[in-house]
Formats: sequence, C-alpha cells, structure tokens
Amino acid sequence: MKSDKFGYLIIVSKDKTGKHDYFSMAYLLALSIKRTQKVGYDSVAIVVDDEQYVELFKALPVFDSVTFWNKKDFWDGRSYMNELTPWRYTVCLDTDMIFVRDCSHWVDYFLDNTKLYVANKVLTYRNSLSTSTHYRETFIKNKLPMLYSAYTFFDNKQSITESFFKLVQTITEHPEEFKNYFLTKHTPLVMGTDEAFALAAKILDIENEIAYDLEFPKFVHLKPMNQDIESTITKTGLDLGYYFNKTNQIKVSVFNQIDIVHYADKDIEVHRLIKNYNDLMLENFKG
Repeated sequence: MKSDKFGYLIIVSKDKTGKHDYFSMAYLLALSIKRTQKVGYDSVAIVVDDEQYVELFKALPVFDSVTFWNKKDFWDGRSYMNELTPWRYTVCLDTDMIFVRDCSHWVDYFLDNTKLYVANKVLTYRNSLSTSTHYRETFIKNKLPMLYSAYTFFDNKQSITESFFKLVQTITEHPEEFKNYFLTKHTPLVMGTDEAFALAAKILDIENEIAYDLEFPKFVHLKPMNQDIESTITKTGLDLGYYFNKTNQIKVSVFNQIDIVHYADKDIEVHRLIKNYNDLMLENFKG
C-alpha cells in the first residue's frame, strides 16, 4: 500500500457550546490509528476550522496532513469529505471513535471491490448487532436506508462518488427544502450527515451499490438506547462503566471491545487515553 494513495480523514470543528474538546478526541483517534493499523494503512489527515490548531497539529507526528477549512456550515463538514481529503482512497471517520485492533484487511477489501461504501449497521457494547430503532424514527417513517456516515470509504476518482457527494452537499446546503419535500413524516429538527447520506442514496437509488451486506465495517455505537437492554441507560459510562488498562484495551461493563469503539459519552477519559498512547509510542510499541 502506498501511503499517499490511502488514508483516514478526520473533520473536526470547535464546539460552540464549549462542552466538548473535539480536537483532543481527534488526536486520540489519530493515536489509536497509528498504534493499531499496519504501516501503509495508518496515514491520517485532519481538517480543522480553528487556525490555532493548524501549526499545533502539524507538529504532531500522528497527522500526515493538516488543513484549515471553514468555508461552509462547518458543523457538518463531513458532507464535503470528498473535497477535503488529500487521498485518492479515503475512510472518513467520526471524531469520537477509537481503534482497538488492526482493521487494514477491511481497507484491502474496499480497495479491490468498492467505489463507495457507507456503514449500514452498528454493534452494542456486547458486540452483537444493534436492533434498536430509537434514534432512527426519521429513517423508518420516511423509508430511508439505515446508513451510518461515521465510517465512509470512497474512491475519489469514481463518478458515483462525485454524483453522491454533489447531492449530499446540495441537501446539506438546502436542508429545509429537502426536509419539507422528502422527510414529511417525523421530520428531523436538524438534517445531519446520516440523514443527508441516506436521502441522497435513496434519491439516486444506489443503496444496494454503496451499503450492501458485509460483515464489516464494524463499530460499537455506545449511544445509550442502542444497547438492546431492558434497563434504562442514560449515560453509557456511568451506567455500564468504561475500563481501560495501560495499553488502552477497553471494556464496557464486563465486555472486551474488539471492534472500533464509537463512544457516545463525550466525557470519556480522553486525556488519560492520550497519555497511555503517548507512553506506548515512546516504547516504540505498535499493534
């Protein structure tokens, strides 16, 4: 794998409420990629909307490309991932994710077989397929495909990629018009990236091309109501508990996490995990 052909992309913006440090989350995600993925599959590009982070991130060896960009409604900058990536082949990720093992064989499959792929399933903390539809009423009532943009692979030289993101960007820039016409049942307050991706796939009739059934990508989505358990969970970290050791192996409750972890509680111990990874990097430990 030539590192200038494939890489991971993280698009991060400053939280206007001041509650969450997405820049540290992005750094944690990049560290986890560098530690767990094979050489040639571990390049990371980051796009930020705050100029003060550009030079800071350029000085960090985990980032292979750092770009400043705030030309659009940046909170949903992932709709422009095809314009922002420096790679031909890209996996764009949500910021609040952590890799716990090598997933480069997923990338090998996509490179050989796929032009564009959007994840269409998530796992519970018990590593079983989540069947909850709690957060997906808009999708069900408007018959949208169940897409999760948190893991999106694309080849930037394919026409399907170009046409898909052109429509996604149009939806993102004109949300009210698309909501009023296409999402009349259980209309979302906000047209998020998942909704924009799903609606674009439905309009273009390409769901079976970009989200067909695969065993991967797999990520645990730790939003409380995704967990398929009868007892009420308000916060995954408080009600189930996150546990880490010095090599950043992760448990939720008593379950070891073996796939990408998409943590919903933004108060996860980000800085502790960053310190652990930095200590591992100093020991020249990978994998």
